Amino acid sequence: MAKRFQLNPKPFSTDPPADPLKRVSLIPRSAEQKLTDNQGERRPVAAKTHEDGEQSDGHHVAPPLKTVEPTKVMDHETEKKGSITPNTAHHPHSSEDIVDANSRHSLVPRSLGDNSLGGRFGPGKKQAFHRNGRPMFSLSDDRVMADRVLKTHSPDMIFFDVKSLLSVVDDIFKSHVPSIDSSAPKPSLVFKDYADHVSFETFADLIDQISCEIECKCLHGGESSHGMKTTGLHLDSRNTTTFSVLSMVSKYRWDAKLVLILAALAVKYGVFLLLAETYATNQLTKSLALIKQLPSIFSRQNALHQRLDKTRVLMQDMVDLTTTIIHIHQLPPHHITPAFTDHVPTAVYWIVRCVLICASHISGASGFKQDQIMSFMEVSEIHENSERLRKINAYLLEQLKKSHLTIEDGIMEEEYQELIQTFTTIIHVDVVPPLIRLLRPIDFLYHGDGASKRRVGINVLTQKHVLLLVSDLENIEKELYILESLYTEAWQQSFEILWVPVQDFWTEADDAKFESLHSSMKWYVLGEPRRLRRSAVRFMRQWWGFKNRPILIALDPKGQVMSTNAFPMVWIWQPFAHPFTTSRERDLWGEQEWNLEFLIDGTDPHSLNQLVEGKYICLYGGEDMQWIRNFTSLWRSVAKAANIQLEMVYVGKRNPKKGIQPIINTIREDNLSHTLPDLFQIWFFWTRIESMWESKQRMLKAHGTKEKDLVLQEIVAMLGFGGEGDGWGLVSKTSDLMVRAKGNLFSNALAEYNEWEVNIPAHGFLKALNDHLLMRIPPHHCTRFMLPETAGIIPNEVECTECRRTMEKYYLYQCCLE
Repeated sequence: MAKRFQLNPKPFSTDPPADPLKRVSLIPRSAEQKLTDNQGERRPVAAKTHEDGEQSDGHHVAPPLKTVEPTKVMDHETEKKGSITPNTAHHPHSSEDIVDANSRHSLVPRSLGDNSLGGRFGPGKKQAFHRNGRPMFSLSDDRVMADRVLKTHSPDMIFFDVKSLLSVVDDIFKSHVPSIDSSAPKPSLVFKDYADHVSFETFADLIDQISCEIECKCLHGGESSHGMKTTGLHLDSRNTTTFSVLSMVSKYRWDAKLVLILAALAVKYGVFLLLAETYATNQLTKSLALIKQLPSIFSRQNALHQRLDKTRVLMQDMVDLTTTIIHIHQLPPHHITPAFTDHVPTAVYWIVRCVLICASHISGASGFKQDQIMSFMEVSEIHENSERLRKINAYLLEQLKKSHLTIEDGIMEEEYQELIQTFTTIIHVDVVPPLIRLLRPIDFLYHGDGASKRRVGINVLTQKHVLLLVSDLENIEKELYILESLYTEAWQQSFEILWVPVQDFWTEADDAKFESLHSSMKWYVLGEPRRLRRSAVRFMRQWWGFKNRPILIALDPKGQVMSTNAFPMVWIWQPFAHPFTTSRERDLWGEQEWNLEFLIDGTDPHSLNQLVEGKYICLYGGEDMQWIRNFTSLWRSVAKAANIQLEMVYVGKRNPKKGIQPIINTIREDNLSHTLPDLFQIWFFWTRIESMWESKQRMLKAHGTKEKDLVLQEIVAMLGFGGEGDGWGLVSKTSDLMVRAKGNLFSNALAEYNEWEVNIPAHGFLKALNDHLLMRIPPHHCTRFMLPETAGIIPNEVECTECRRTMEKYYLYQCCLE
């Protein structure tokens, strides 16, 4: 049990003090840091003497001293001889201590000037303070104090549920003094179940001992800021009591120490609240309150609430900082850095100091007069210590955040390397195990559309070809539109599609959009994609190359990656691309001829039907409506003169925006020609051509060939047409020659029909037109086109489709919003 103090105060000695100029240090010193005589110490107090010479009991003042000029700065020797006028502080509100060479080792900060709060020592005056009437300490003080705290720390292997006990303490601290006004509305009672909390019977005696230690020291008494005898602790005795309490919990960890000490304070505070709560209805409480001087408290509840409300703020700061220290102890041992070990002892010291402050305020709640409110010194003390705890907590939280990020990064790196091994070196017998490793902790999928959508396990994909559709939520509408039109029963018999939405950060708006998108999907959808691990997102971005554009990962029934992006093959050959391997891609290109039928396959069934009927098909594009009118008019005249059947189709341009739609509407309204159905089909037409370019580049890179590819040259020419707003045209018939040219060149050739019509009987319509265009190619030209950034395939050299020279390479960053 803690040592109990005598409640009867001892009579003060009438003998004069041995050295009236010594001041008591507020922070203990080690043996190596003893002060020289008179340096950094406070004079003991003496009995107060009235003007008539009579002595008054119970009040302490310093003996009269000589008056000194307030503006005169005294050196150290003068101060030793009796002057008590401190040096003037240039920054009275600074939190840093200002010390000179002679007082470098003093742990007491330099006092303020005469006009500051408590600036001069004298009869009836308190010691000067450095800021707002409270003592402030330098960094060296904290180091000395931390060293002494460490000497009280000798933990053994005692562990208990500190979180549960702190939760109970926090509940007590958050309780309020009830109103005794019967007419006041009563809050509804909410009872918390502590059945799951571990029993703390083992620590009950220790908590009681700590509580008694604190209670006895508070009852021992101190001197208030008004010179009245009150319950509470002197500043110097608080330091002694702090280490006394710490020595009682020396064998516990830092977090356990604090929780036990806070529990002792919670007992004191809780008993006080219980008496206040049942005072009006319970006779036993009235009797106890009478002994504890509580009846007068209830007659001035406003002052009581003010005192305890401010105390509760400090209590909450203590709980917050203790919670942070608990979290620090939960870190792996190798993550406990000096940033923690250097500051946790300091934090523990100040929390215990604040416990004593709160205990003093609770004990003093029954001792203040009816018209007395909290003094400026008391409010400042709470505010300053609260600010101190918050700053310490903010620093430790920042270090804790860094440690958690380091731990998370380490875990993510391990998981990332595991995923690389899973999809590269480990041999699987089924596609499900690697999918589970990639998608964990998510273990279910959605399947079906509309009301038929249901949750299923990942095991439904066992022994199936799987296409992982990886995308974000912002750039997938076009792909979904085309993919849904291609997702027929024939596709479903060959493979299954699983959509995996990837977002670096998820918001409520993202959740709503996800629900909207997947509700109409016919294929499988990953459930709760916001739970996808960072390592999985990193793997898909860095290893599989997912950036902004959706990708399609092809997995065979054994989980082997067939393609890290099967979209190009799907767009070009659709179901015939299965199983999406490199060898299959090579075989398809070996069988494929470059003709109009291949160019428009899957994008415009109407034009394909016209080809079957033997008609000429002219594809054209651009954004110049005047050129479009002139071009279509010239073609109608030429077709009539040449007696050929011609179908014209407007295909817009690459990356179609809303500005293309008015052009489509005008063409349809004026019956100028046929057009692709909508912007999605226009996007798909040009995306297929981009996919052809990407696929060809991949084949050339895989085989290391430098031979000129004629098909690739035609693809590049089409990409050049689609990237410009100027007009262009291409005409062909079934598998015949494809004739293409830029807008004005093509229009001029049509206008000059009379010059080349004589060659039609001998060479045919397309050959005669092409020969005439070749003769009209201007010597100077400017050809440019943009390549899509896909899978990092950017060739070092690209040949101009007009003059066959190597084109210059530039980088273009573009953001087009309408």
